[in-house]
Amino acid sequence: MDSAIEIMRHHHHHVVSDPYREMLGLRRTISGLFDDYVGGRPPGTAYHGHRHNASGAWSPEVNIRETDQGITLLVALPGVEKEDVQLEVKADTLILSGRSRMALDGNGWLSAEIPGGEFYRAFSLPAAVKPGEVKATCKSGILSIELPKTEEARPRKVQIG
Repeated sequence: MDSAIEIMRHHHHHVVSDPYREMLGLRRTISGLFDDYVGGRPPGTAYHGHRHNASGAWSPEVNIRETDQGITLLVALPGVEKEDVQLEVKADTLILSGRSRMALDGNGWLSAEIPGGEFYRAFSLPAAVKPGEVKATCKSGILSIELPKTEEARPRKVQIG
């Protein structure tokens, strides 16, 4: 029993390493560097959990899939109402912006990882899409964006003669 009390005292006086948290931090750092490279956010902006750009807007996390038919994005927008989201397709760029009304009520929070305030993210699209046919739905804090490719951007089989 004395050894258990000694261990508890030891934990209260020293920082205990958490390998999972360290690996998650490394993953986020690498993801942030990748975003710098592919243009997901302005180069040189810090990445700590939810990234923030030079104007202070946070960058939501996203999953992107490309098929022969189109491009799908799943964007994590916790606490964001669909009325507070703007989507725009300009040439080969998808621009996502808006505002989370998430606000922390006073002091005393031990951790504050859910972002609030303005957000912004721009994506260079790998193929031409039909802007008039873009569809977006929001459910359970996930914004799903479907961008159908133009006929010219879709792969075609070539008949060999």
